[in-house]
Amino acid sequence: MNLKKIIYSTLIVIGFSIASCVEQGQLDVNTVVQHISTQPDGLHPCNNNSAVRSFIFQYTQKTLIRMDLGNLEEIPQLVENLGEISEDGLSYTYKIKQGIKWDDGSEFTADDVEFSTKIVLCQLTDNTQVRSIYSSVIDSIELYPNDPYKFTMHAKQLHVNNKTIMGGMYMQQRKYWDPNNILNNLNFKNIHDKKWKPTKKIDDWFVKFNHPDNSYVSELLVGLGPYQVTEFKTGQYITIEKKKDWWGEKDEYNQSIYNKAFPEKIIFRIIKEDAAVYFALKNERIDVTTTLSTKKFLDLRENELFNENYKSAFVDRFGYNYIGLNMKPDGIKHKKFFTDKKVRRAMAYLTPVEKLIEVIAKGQAIRQTSNVSPLKNSYNNTLLEIPLDIDKAKQLLEEAGWIDTDGDNIRDKIVDGEKLQMSFNLSYMSSPISQQLVLIVQESMKQAGVDAIPTPMDFSLFYERAQNHEFDAMIGGWASSAAYSDPMQLWHTSSWLTNGSNFCGFGDAESDALIMEANTSIDPIKHKEAILKLQAKIYDEQPYIFLYSSKNKIAIHNRFTNANMYRERPGVVLNNLLLKHGNTQSSTNGL
Repeated sequence: MNLKKIIYSTLIVIGFSIASCVEQGQLDVNTVVQHISTQPDGLHPCNNNSAVRSFIFQYTQKTLIRMDLGNLEEIPQLVENLGEISEDGLSYTYKIKQGIKWDDGSEFTADDVEFSTKIVLCQLTDNTQVRSIYSSVIDSIELYPNDPYKFTMHAKQLHVNNKTIMGGMYMQQRKYWDPNNILNNLNFKNIHDKKWKPTKKIDDWFVKFNHPDNSYVSELLVGLGPYQVTEFKTGQYITIEKKKDWWGEKDEYNQSIYNKAFPEKIIFRIIKEDAAVYFALKNERIDVTTTLSTKKFLDLRENELFNENYKSAFVDRFGYNYIGLNMKPDGIKHKKFFTDKKVRRAMAYLTPVEKLIEVIAKGQAIRQTSNVSPLKNSYNNTLLEIPLDIDKAKQLLEEAGWIDTDGDNIRDKIVDGEKLQMSFNLSYMSSPISQQLVLIVQESMKQAGVDAIPTPMDFSLFYERAQNHEFDAMIGGWASSAAYSDPMQLWHTSSWLTNGSNFCGFGDAESDALIMEANTSIDPIKHKEAILKLQAKIYDEQPYIFLYSSKNKIAIHNRFTNANMYRERPGVVLNNLLLKHGNTQSSTNGL
């Protein structure tokens, strides 16, 4: 048997072995099996940040405000309205809907809102990648002793996110996490004071709160949502089960799609290999996928049986893929390859984006040139796409001093007294699709004497090194939303200094000022102007090589009704899937 046949046979075994992990059942078993391609970085209430974590949190956690997936506008979820705004635009007063209860039967009150806000804002919480989004907006939470359901969010300044900021935090139960009221001694003045020194009790509380168990131990992963995590099998699956007597099932709450809880169980099955996902779908072993490769998705859509069993579609999304270049390496472990803007632009000229769209996305993607989705009206469409131009790249590299002086076909340069070869690690999250993308990029860059070394990693290591700026170049992606995306998280210099999500080290006083202008300009014209200028500066500095926004590939088994698909991430609402009764064909839908 030749190597090709061996690999093909192995993939078939992988596909059926994954499928065999699921018991043979009936199509009328009320369990949804959702394919995910990677494990979340954890399910901590504050400290993890992956898209998969956010996907699962849709069903186990609740926020005060959500986005209506139909009209893409914010709607109240746990509160009666979107906030009564003060005349100066700095205070937003809310009233919590009564009858919302935690799992122990106690009511959700403004006390829980204050507690949740404290832990998100506090510098002792291990959430540096997102904290600035909230700390730059929220000053304090005011409670009302005579009304436990009323609270006011006081903002630091006028900010475009003032009216929606409370919708980004997952609400946590003070009584569960802090039964001894330790954080009653922590006030918002302390939180905003960079020189504040915590007491030992407060410090110990946060050490316990940040513990990894609160990311992975099932019984600790509690929330206001309709489902509870019951199993977390590392690298295999995560199971959530419908709660009994959940508060959201009451008539006054059950009108929202977010409060439906039709499936008794939802299983997030981790399957990394495309071939295994392909066979699982062909054999009806999974019910929903949103992350299959375009090639396999197209192959399935040519299969008559698949089309009978599944509803499927390509759906636009707001996220994008990119190649990040480390602009501020330490110069020791990670060398100064990309500190020069000319070199970064050369890398862009060496990246065959159109070929990537054709080969990787099979044409089902939108090319973009900035950090804002082309689907938004704030996208700067004056920024020209950077074409594949090997000669232009060579010219820029030579102007920057990178020349092949020793005839080994790899450019070199003396940097800080050391001869450097233009040979760097191109990090990526290990998957067949990512590997194929990297190899295409590597081959293109070779033509200009640039050696990009494929460096695969699992998600946790990849993300950790990105946060700590321990990389040369990296292939990543950001899930985004129809809502305004505060550039503070990805592009402000403070987010690099605090090991946030500004992985590449972009920014200066000018870009920081543009971010603040965009965030604080209530006038829509001034706001948009600042966003357009920021995109232009990012484009000019080239910290990212922007690739494309691939379309979501969504398939939902026809044994469910309410199988709606959305642009807004993650594209499906699993708790809204209603089982069609009376089916008798066999399938695999359980653990």
